[in-house]
Parts: sequence; C-alpha cells; structure tokens
Amino acid sequence: MSCFSCETLTDRLGSSSSCSRMMFQVTFILAQLLLAVSVQSNSQAYLPIDCDDIYQHDNKSSSGVYTIYPGGPTTPLHVYCDMKTDGGRWTVFLRRIDGTESFFRPWKHYKAGFGNVAGEYWLGLENILLLTMRKENELRVDMEDWEGAQAFAQYSSISIDSENAGYQLHLGSFTGGTAGDCHCVGLNL
Repeated sequence: MSCFSCETLTDRLGSSSSCSRMMFQVTFILAQLLLAVSVQSNSQAYLPIDCDDIYQHDNKSSSGVYTIYPGGPTTPLHVYCDMKTDGGRWTVFLRRIDGTESFFRPWKHYKAGFGNVAGEYWLGLENILLLTMRKENELRVDMEDWEGAQAFAQYSSISIDSENAGYQLHLGSFTGGTAGDCHCVGLNL
C-alpha cells in the first residue's frame, strides 16, 4: 500500500487544493469503510438464528417478539419466542389464540407468512425452510381446545424440503407428550 503526504501529492498534482480535496475524499472513504466494518463486526457479534440462540445468549429472556436472522445478516425476521414452556427456547412458527386472524388465505401467504407475530400468525414456509436448514431443531406442538383442555407432542427433529420438492415435512422420532404420536394420522409423510 502506498502512503503519500500532502506535500508529495502537491508535487505530483501541482496544486495544494487538489491535494486537500483528494485527502478529504480519501479520509471520507476511509471513514465510511471503517464505519461499515464496525457496524458489520458489531452485528456479526450476535445475530441469532432462532430463539434457542437468544436463550443461549441470555437464558433470562422472557417470552415475546424477537428478531432473528435465519437467512443471514441481511434477512431479519420477527418471531415470537416462547421462553417459558418446557425450559424455553422455542421459535413459534404457528400461533392461534382466539381466531382474530383469518387463516383462509391464498398459497402465496402460506409461502411468505402472515399475521401479527405478537398475536396470531403463520411464519411462512420459506422462513421455516431457512430455520430448518441452518441447524437441527426439535418440534413441540402445543394444543388447547375451546374448553381449555391441553395436550402436546414433541419430536426429536423437524425439517422441510424446498418449494421444488413441495415443502415436504420430515419429522424425527416422537419423544413424548400427552397428545401421543399423532403426526402420521392423515398425513402423507
């Protein structure tokens, strides 16, 4: 890398004002570069892929809406993290509470996601694909009927294929729950 003082540049350019302008531009470009590097290095210090990463970073986190980066630093995604159920760390990709959100939607909505992450929502098949591509995940399905009866089922892993493969669901082994192993009933897995 060459280093020039203003005097050397003045000798080469023949004008100290040209030198000053050039030094300002070089300084400005370096300042922008340093800012970009510092912003990038700070953001790379902690970019959670899912709610488990948030929990591992701070296991005192409460349930709520968080920003995760399953597709990398340029694709932030808002999700609801359940930090209470069964020890916490769950990234919620489907949340139905009271029927306020219509789930009667066209296919493109199921692909991209819809709803309000603080309330009822579907995260979207493309987002779930990103989540399941990056690391192995468990699945927990919590259910409650209108009378308040609750049940759950838990599986050792979950992943889905790309759109080209029809977003086919792959579940690991059933690991427990009061709902029993119900993933095979009526599904072509």
